[in-house]
Amino acid sequence: MSSGFIHLNIHSEFSIVDSTIRVKQIVAHAQQNNIPGIGVCDLNNMFAAVKFYKAAVAAGIKPILGAEVLVLDEHENIYSMTFLCMNHQGYLNLSELIAQAHQNGYHKNRPMLREKWIAKHHEGLIAISCNQRGDIGQLVLEKKLELASEKIEKWKIIFSNRFYLSIARVNRVDEKWHNEATIYLAAHHDVALVATNDARFLKPEDFNAHEARVCINQGLIVADPRREKNYTREQFLATPQQMLEKFEDIPQALQNTVEIAKRCNFGFEFGKYYLPAFPIPEGETEGEYFRRITKERLQQFLKKTGTAKGFSEEDYYARLKFEVDIILQMGFPGYFLIVADFINWSKNNEIPVGPGRGSGAGSLVAFVLKITDLDPLKYELLFERFLNPERVSMPDFDVDFCMDRRDEVIEYVTKTYGANQVSQIITFGTMSAKAVVRDTGRVLGYPYPMVDGIAKLIPNDLGITLPKALEESRELSLLKETDEDAGELLDMALQLEGLTRNTGKHAGGVVIAPSKLSDFCPVYKDNHSEGILSQFDKDDVETIGLVKFDFLGLRTLTIIDNAVRAINATYAHPVDISKIPLDDSKTFELLKKCQTTAVFQLESGGMKALIERLVPDSFGEIIALVALYRPGPLDSGMVDTYVECKHGRKEPDYMHPEIEEILKPTYGVILYQEQVMRIAQVLCGYSLGEADILRKAMGKKIPEVMKKQEKTFVDGAVENNVDESLAKYIFSMIETFAGYGFNKSHSAAYALIAYQTAWLKAHYPVEFMASVLSADMDHTDKVVHIIEDVKSMKIPVLKPDINHSDYYFKATKEKDAIVYGLGAIKGVGKGAVESLMQERQKEGEFTSIYDFCVRVDLHKVNKRTLEALILCGAFDELHPNRQALMQGMEGIIKAALQKNQDEESGQFDLFAMSSVKQTNEMPIPLPEIDDFEENQKLFHERDMLGHFMSCHPVSLLREWLSAIIPQTISSVLAQKPKDITPTDNDENRNRKFSGKPVVIAGLINSVRVRNENSATVLISDEEAEIETTFFRESYFANQEKMLKDEIVIITGDAGVDSFSNRYIIRANQILTLNEAIATYCSKIGFITSTPDYQKFSQQLINLIETHGKGKARIYIHHEQNGIVSNIKLGENFKIRPSWNLLKDAGLLPQVEKIVIK
Repeated sequence: MSSGFIHLNIHSEFSIVDSTIRVKQIVAHAQQNNIPGIGVCDLNNMFAAVKFYKAAVAAGIKPILGAEVLVLDEHENIYSMTFLCMNHQGYLNLSELIAQAHQNGYHKNRPMLREKWIAKHHEGLIAISCNQRGDIGQLVLEKKLELASEKIEKWKIIFSNRFYLSIARVNRVDEKWHNEATIYLAAHHDVALVATNDARFLKPEDFNAHEARVCINQGLIVADPRREKNYTREQFLATPQQMLEKFEDIPQALQNTVEIAKRCNFGFEFGKYYLPAFPIPEGETEGEYFRRITKERLQQFLKKTGTAKGFSEEDYYARLKFEVDIILQMGFPGYFLIVADFINWSKNNEIPVGPGRGSGAGSLVAFVLKITDLDPLKYELLFERFLNPERVSMPDFDVDFCMDRRDEVIEYVTKTYGANQVSQIITFGTMSAKAVVRDTGRVLGYPYPMVDGIAKLIPNDLGITLPKALEESRELSLLKETDEDAGELLDMALQLEGLTRNTGKHAGGVVIAPSKLSDFCPVYKDNHSEGILSQFDKDDVETIGLVKFDFLGLRTLTIIDNAVRAINATYAHPVDISKIPLDDSKTFELLKKCQTTAVFQLESGGMKALIERLVPDSFGEIIALVALYRPGPLDSGMVDTYVECKHGRKEPDYMHPEIEEILKPTYGVILYQEQVMRIAQVLCGYSLGEADILRKAMGKKIPEVMKKQEKTFVDGAVENNVDESLAKYIFSMIETFAGYGFNKSHSAAYALIAYQTAWLKAHYPVEFMASVLSADMDHTDKVVHIIEDVKSMKIPVLKPDINHSDYYFKATKEKDAIVYGLGAIKGVGKGAVESLMQERQKEGEFTSIYDFCVRVDLHKVNKRTLEALILCGAFDELHPNRQALMQGMEGIIKAALQKNQDEESGQFDLFAMSSVKQTNEMPIPLPEIDDFEENQKLFHERDMLGHFMSCHPVSLLREWLSAIIPQTISSVLAQKPKDITPTDNDENRNRKFSGKPVVIAGLINSVRVRNENSATVLISDEEAEIETTFFRESYFANQEKMLKDEIVIITGDAGVDSFSNRYIIRANQILTLNEAIATYCSKIGFITSTPDYQKFSQQLINLIETHGKGKARIYIHHEQNGIVSNIKLGENFKIRPSWNLLKDAGLLPQVEKIVIK
């Protein structure tokens, strides 16, 4: 190595707390400065090891791997030490040390080593003191040179000539003294000296951004004078020349870095796979057992079920032999057996498991081992799509489990293979555009409104970056250019964006190692969690050869399981969801009517629109639906071709007779990746393994690869007597659509779940929808949406009730209704509900709110919980006056607590000693006050439940509104989207408007302002909701009336968003209730039977004087003693109509009813 200096201890961004240097920048620095090697030593971890190693090797740079680890000595002093891996043994020892620190070494919320662990696991490691942060450095700064000498000798005994002292010249406090003393100690103890720069950022000008990053982690303000300053501007990634200038008086300290680099020769060995051993019966090899068990399971299946239509038993045995041979040849039988074991354990323990996911459903071996539930021959699924002998890679079963019980399966695997061999997988969160702006603004001390304003200018697009945001938002880029503070904030945020900010846990990834995990990679453990995580992310775990198993939680499996349990607990004939017929007419009728809310994969507005067009009538078409509803097929015309051909409006183009059978099920459309593979096999003589390589190449669209594949394809087709020009045409068609092709195995597996949920909704709607609501209880918006669908199905939803509701929603057979779950009430926790349910089960129903408070645990059912239960109506059956309950609640709680206290202290009354059961009668009366107004009660319900339970506020006014505004939201939505003939579009090409006038009343649910010159206002009534959009002039004219929770009338014209298949309204005007009644009301009728007609007449005159004369004529319907009089008052008695007038008139005791027109 010719370079005069090599960085050995760089902290990368993966140190999380104190570096802004990205891995690619480290490697680029080495390349640009002709440095032959470079070392990364992140703090307490090796998160970046594989990424850094791969990048360095690819660039021709020698990677040096290690870590800086905190150490706790016997006197509880904390210091740092750097370890570098010399060889594989060193890597194993460093992995073990880091694992020990994370699993057994937490101190002051940080993982730390103990010196005795280092003494045990030192082989193959180079140890370097960490300047002033190290134990020697700290003793030197304390002027305890004798103790420092003793410590050096201790480390020399352990590490011999693998121990080094380090110095840096980065302008730290007391650095000069530290360096002089360290140089002396190194010479005195014959220990080599190493120069470092403790690099934490790339260039000197990055220091401020680095300080901001440190403060983001610490939650501090950069300018805080009390903040500890641990870093200097000199800690950049210096070049060898810059280091030579710093250490020209000690060149050996520089040369020693090169010598250390020469000693560090650890390298990962990629391309190997490490599987845990599956226990095999004595006397058999793994291969023999695997072959026997799969054959036995196939025999059992064929005996019980028989073959799929068009296939013989010989076909099944031949397919099984083919798959088993490949699995054994590739060395993966253990993988299949492990997966089968934990899946079958789950099924045996009644933990729902999905029918399959991804390409694994294409394996017959997986099917007979009960890993998947789909017969691949029946559905023409290909094994080579899953495991290709011509493209060696690990098999990868992604398995869906019931969301609530997934952790039980992971726990089973952990117990089976050992806690030190099983871990979940780490993930890394990064600083995203909006978050980094907010974080940076906070640590720079800018006011929140300013920072919030800048963040809101960043578009909400998924994966948006700051550079992209500055391109797209003229307002943001202009602000950066013209406002100095905004410019500083954004410049710094640009430097920090994308840096690793925190660690997390992969949603489902689990690693099972053949021995303890630290033999392969270091492990990470948060001080507040139980299990361990691999320190390498999912890609890096697979790169080093560990096998990842995906244990994914699928909410729909929980829904199906809970629904089936409820059904089987209620009805005489139990349901086995795995045995339902796949051609059920009632299910397909539900699909054809697009009643697919809560049906897995089929519930979005766009999917409903596709279902309406396609009209599925077989399970195969549900498989196609799952594959078709994606951006590629929708945008490419594939969907249109499929639909038109299905309904006979267009002839399918099969391109060649040889491939007609392959394309016939999809009407000539190349919808599935398996079809691409089969075409290449049948037409061109590819093996299915080769065809899978073609499929993958087409997905990547690499020009050189595609050119080569085209020649192979066309040559093969010509050999099979296909015309060359036709072969090229077929290849071009495959190439066009292969990028959109979907994995049929995955589509079929998810279509089965979709069908099962549709079947349950069609046959047991109450139980199914109760299960859906229970699964979504934590998401109020979803609950509201589902309840709307339940209502449309004419299924009653009974309001919460402390005597009849449980924590979850439930079906009640007696009323054929759904009982509201108390867990869906805001502010009501599971502990509170469990407390009241236990008491209710033990002692019977509650008789009053006082009885309730005496019997439940008021530590769990606290005041906030009680308020929520009252305001949502859960006590209505015991006492209907909610305001009286709210006013009397404090006194009732005190009385209940006092009674319980008296009983606990032995102060029983005489009746308590008798055998007569006591009742908890109210010791104090509730206040005699009026209940809340109906409108107030509704909004309380909305606050607690997320929606109006008793009725919608608009329904209270419906009689009056209907008289002047005949249209409702439902009547507008009743039009078919296709019936809207567009006359013009807005800026969004998906939105089309008809120009047909619309006038509707509704409550404003939400207002969303876009680009400060338009707004979307969502309004609802008792039956439906609709989006109304205000553009430019109409927005500015009406923005002051866009008030949430106000009932308004909106005028405009109807339109449709073709992408989401939603109705929208382009709005012109908002009218308040007063304005609407003034505009549309021309007649007001008063119905009365008062005997004092003279007094009533005077009251009407007073009304006219108060509200003023106007255009509305007054009519009076008077009935008394069987005599009916209809009176129309003259022109002089016309009144100005308004909402206030109607309210005031309604308060008159003589007025029984008011009618308007």
